[in-house]
Amino acid sequence: GDTAANNINTRIHRFISTTDNKVARITFQDLVAIGHVTDTHNEGETNVTHTLTPTPVIINTVFNLTSGTALCDTSCQIQHTREQKLNEAKKRLDEASSASHRASLNHVKPAGTKCDRNCRKKQLIKQGVIRPRGYAARVQVENMSLPESWTVTREHMDRLALRVQHVKETCRKYGLDKLTSTNQPNAWEFLINKQHGLAWCNVFKAASSTWIYNFNLLAGYTETELMQAKEAPINLARKRYPRPSVRELQELFNTTHPPLTFMIARHPLERLVSAYRNKILSGNRYYSRLYHTVLKSYPELGPGIQTNAYSSIGGGGAGGAGSKIKARTHPRTTVPSFPQFVQYLVDQHRQGVKLDEHWTPVNTFCTPCLVPYDVYAKVETLEEDGNYIIFTAGINDVIKPKRINRSQDQPTDQVADKFLCQLTKTQMEGLLQLYKYDIELFQYDVEKYVECTKNNT
Repeated sequence: GDTAANNINTRIHRFISTTDNKVARITFQDLVAIGHVTDTHNEGETNVTHTLTPTPVIINTVFNLTSGTALCDTSCQIQHTREQKLNEAKKRLDEASSASHRASLNHVKPAGTKCDRNCRKKQLIKQGVIRPRGYAARVQVENMSLPESWTVTREHMDRLALRVQHVKETCRKYGLDKLTSTNQPNAWEFLINKQHGLAWCNVFKAASSTWIYNFNLLAGYTETELMQAKEAPINLARKRYPRPSVRELQELFNTTHPPLTFMIARHPLERLVSAYRNKILSGNRYYSRLYHTVLKSYPELGPGIQTNAYSSIGGGGAGGAGSKIKARTHPRTTVPSFPQFVQYLVDQHRQGVKLDEHWTPVNTFCTPCLVPYDVYAKVETLEEDGNYIIFTAGINDVIKPKRINRSQDQPTDQVADKFLCQLTKTQMEGLLQLYKYDIELFQYDVEKYVECTKNNT
């Protein structure tokens, strides 16, 4: 009401006690930043008409006012000239909607600084005072720093060249480089940025979240837009990167200055474990029909696993499966165990059924035998390979790299053995057949997984 409005100005600090007796001290700008105060804008300047949300603010974190204010003053303030300050004060007085507002403002001197709300919000998130919203709340995000300059080493160049050469030789060995009615390039998954001369085939569960983020930055989205977006990143990307046809892809490669074309490979069995954890074990309801099919088909392999169900934003396919927004509370559900899931995949492969993009072989998904890739990056060497792509393309001043991980606990490479060594010898043999070409094309070692399952029946 008017009493609350009279007490609001840019120099007021509110003390908010929590249920566990911790205290957070929040500035007025902080209330605006976290959405507990609505304000109106006119050509970028803040109008003084504010409305407090009736819901009380509960914050379970101690926030140091002094350090918080210092951060705002030094790194988030928007500087104003004396004339601008006076004009702002006059404008606020003129636009005050009530006598009580006017009376309050008559005692307020023009503020010397004004906080940038996005900057301030980031600081509050960093200090744990508020939780991030949108995409940033659904994934683990680690800021990465690029070197100021980077020079590729001869050793790295040789390694990249040997990868290209090995893929070509393996393709010839199995005749995978021959165009037929059933063996065509898959252009569907490419994202092509002509401005920066990049073409990337997006292999899901192989640093795909990280590089979709990079390509979205190249497409003109801001970091704030991407981190706060409710829409799945791949959907945002497809708004600015239309899916090319095979003909368009071939024409692009035949131009005078073709793009730097790359894909990112990952150990096939570890990629499978990552997909299982993110799409199945997590209880993603997009795959609920798959759960029921697998559990019904393989009861002899166990009762399944109890887990909490959640709804994913944008669906469970390329549209953003695994994005945990619990818009609705769902009961616990039963999902297939890893052996049940693997048995289902092996049987589907033997029957010639097309598999989901998160666990389909890369050989058919990005068709490395039919597309002239310049770089085969690998998840296992991604920092070095990524720097090569970024600096070769000259995008080091455009993107702000982040490592984005959808796993909510231990990284997959640390727990892959736990899952894969549950399998029977027959199931492992089925997986090796399913991923035969991926394993050989990208030179991955599977011996330890063969060894740990050789006596399992």
